[in-house]
Amino acid sequence: MSAAGTAEAFVGRLSTTDSLQEGELDKKLKRKCLRIVSPVSPAKLYCCYVVIIILTVAVVALSVALSLSVRRQEQVSIKNTYAACPRNWIGFWNKCFYFSEDSSTWTLSRDFCLEQKAQLARFDNMEELNFLKRYKGTSDYWIGLHRESPQHPWRWMNNTEYNSLVPIRGVEDYAYLNNNGISSARIYADRRWICSKPNSYNLQCQIPFDSF
Repeated sequence: MSAAGTAEAFVGRLSTTDSLQEGELDKKLKRKCLRIVSPVSPAKLYCCYVVIIILTVAVVALSVALSLSVRRQEQVSIKNTYAACPRNWIGFWNKCFYFSEDSSTWTLSRDFCLEQKAQLARFDNMEELNFLKRYKGTSDYWIGLHRESPQHPWRWMNNTEYNSLVPIRGVEDYAYLNNNGISSARIYADRRWICSKPNSYNLQCQIPFDSF
């Protein structure tokens, strides 16, 4: 082979080598660009999307569960605090209370409550007393406490002796609820009255009537 042919062959190989190197460089540059534009592979992106969706669903489900739990607790609390009572009666714990709008004597007030299968109101603890005082407003109301004379103890309608949870003011024999607590008056004084009776659930359980 002549010197000129050898030279041309060498130049051809150089051109081929340069062309291959340029192609490899071009591929490398493309791969680098792909890494810069999309540093995470599609498979990894898909996994991330799936994880995000699962976490979102879990958070939403947890929020709904907590909301339902709080709502159930509120419903149970309301059910325990405010009893199911007849129309125009107010429920508190296991009792129903009726606050009259009319005024009458202690005897006629007692008779009205008996007609409703109830009795003049009785409270068994400070929570019930505070409820009655709060709900009654500024008016005075007869309640079920009475005594035979100042020398006798105060008793409820079922003849249970009063436990003196709060003192009763005055020297008369029939008690009423006022803004200062409990006071006494004569039987023929006109006042509003409060009746009380067990709620419907307790009645269905056949709790004795004299238990309230």
